[in-house]
This record gives sequence, C-alpha cells and structure tokens, in this order.
Amino acid sequence: MRRQRILIIVRDFAIELVVYGVLVAAYAYGALQLLGRPLQQLFDHQLAAYAVVGLLLIVSQAVLLDIITTFLLDRLKLGRLE
Repeated sequence: MRRQRILIIVRDFAIELVVYGVLVAAYAYGALQLLGRPLQQLFDHQLAAYAVVGLLLIVSQAVLLDIITTFLLDRLKLGRLE
C-alpha cells in the first residue's frame, strides 16, 4: 500500500514537471518574441522603469503559471500533496 502511494506521488510529480517545463518554455519563447525589443529599449533608456517592469513580469508569470498548472492538474485529476 505504501509503495503504491509513493509510485503515485512520483508519477504525479513527473507529470507536473513536464507541464511546468512546457509552460515555462512557451512563456520564455513568447516573452522573447513579443517583449524582447521593447524591454531592450527600456533597459537602454530607463533603467529604473525596466527594473519595475521586470519585477512585474516575474510576479505575473509566476501567478499565471500557478493558475494554469493548477487548472491542468485538476483536469488530469492528479493528487496534490498538502
């Protein structure tokens, strides 16, 4: 029984890692394509604004990634460690 529970946890963790990996890769590609040039210009001309925008992007990416991953994992009916 305990071994089966451990295998389920490992399987769920592996699936979650794959989901995170795909989402992070898609975000990184999209961010580079859409925001690469504007962020470079902001960095070159307004460093303080670039820092604020960078922090906002980091926080929003983390929140969005968590929302999407939670949604997908709920749809896949994977167990969550609490």
